[in-house]
Amino acid sequence: MRHGTKERSDPPGPPAPSDPPGAWTRYDRAGREGDGTGGLRAASWEERLAALEGPDRPLPLVALRCADRVEPVRERARALLREALDEEPPAEVVAGVALPVAGRRHGGWGRELLAEQLAHARVREVLLFAADPVTRRFAHRTALDAGLLPAGRAARAAAWDPDRRVRAMCLAVVADVPGARAADLDVLVASKWPDARAAGVGALGATGRGAAAERFLADRSGAVRAAAREAVRADGGRPADWCRARCAEAGRWPYAPVGLAECAERTDGDTALLRELTGHPTARVRASAVAGLRALDPGAWQGVLPLLDDPSAAVVREAAKTLVENAHRVPVEALAARTAPDRSYLQRSHALRVLAKSYRTEAFVELMRMLDDPHPTLRSRAALAASRRSWLGYGTTPRQAAELLDVLDRHADAHTWRAARIREGLARVRERG
Repeated sequence: MRHGTKERSDPPGPPAPSDPPGAWTRYDRAGREGDGTGGLRAASWEERLAALEGPDRPLPLVALRCADRVEPVRERARALLREALDEEPPAEVVAGVALPVAGRRHGGWGRELLAEQLAHARVREVLLFAADPVTRRFAHRTALDAGLLPAGRAARAAAWDPDRRVRAMCLAVVADVPGARAADLDVLVASKWPDARAAGVGALGATGRGAAAERFLADRSGAVRAAAREAVRADGGRPADWCRARCAEAGRWPYAPVGLAECAERTDGDTALLRELTGHPTARVRASAVAGLRALDPGAWQGVLPLLDDPSAAVVREAAKTLVENAHRVPVEALAARTAPDRSYLQRSHALRVLAKSYRTEAFVELMRMLDDPHPTLRSRAALAASRRSWLGYGTTPRQAAELLDVLDRHADAHTWRAARIREGLARVRERG
């Protein structure tokens, strides 16, 4: 290979007739982005036109040729594609090629043909249920604009389609319509997707069914709980009373504690209730209670600190969130004890997370000591945290400064751009001793 030139790789071979549409568009793109010696552009226009004839022509190739730069090739491919769609609707295969090339100079025709074909129910159903999310977005948007998607069908798509953009399109015409049908809202509130449930619950309040939204005050999603609070209040209900009652059976309603915290006024009784639930045998209830305490009583971190030792990752995660907000108050020695190598990685990781937000000299010392930690990930995180603030050794004792300088010498791989400044600060402290 000559200096200054790139080694040229052989273009990929053409797809087989049975390959999915994406293989054809990738092959075509590879030729376009290369030097023109590969891909579908390599053939002359006569050869491209000849490849369209015969019973074994791949339909994705026909769809690609509908955007060809040569008019005779284009026109022949378009005629063949219309025939194929009229005889039997392989619409999903066509859409898998026509939509990705729709932005080309002559590519819009394929998209327009698909929009026209959506008037036929058999084509519409194929595209609405296509595996490709881009195809489903196109089909739903076009069908909605043309009034071809009944409210019930839109509600089902809004509730169950895995693509967020499809759900958003359909939600706009279901949940926001005054007087939406009860059956459509029931479909939405049963969805596994929080955005669909939240829209459905919000519409319950707008249609005078706020009482039916009460059970969503203990939903696992904060957005759904917020929609439920508005719906229940619009119906004259008291969300806090409902959540408080469900906390008595929190095993069945594990998110009732956080739901209570979000709608209750701060009272000693509710705070005491949530503290009691941090000891519940169900991990989801404990995590919910910790999250609720954080929202209701930010100063309750003292009771949360022992939950860094909880066996549940969800509980430890919620406890760490609470402690991070109060990191400047949490005793450093309590955190340092939980970063010891004999503790679980879960405890050590989240204790380090709180230490990194403490911004105190004692915390800096512990972070620097963790450069000796046997776990490479924790070592790296500790080094990064120690370098984020310009502690520079101020506040350390001469003995600590000497210790930390030794740590730095042992771990040159952990140095960051601040390491030299940290070293200078520690060296000054050590010299003063």
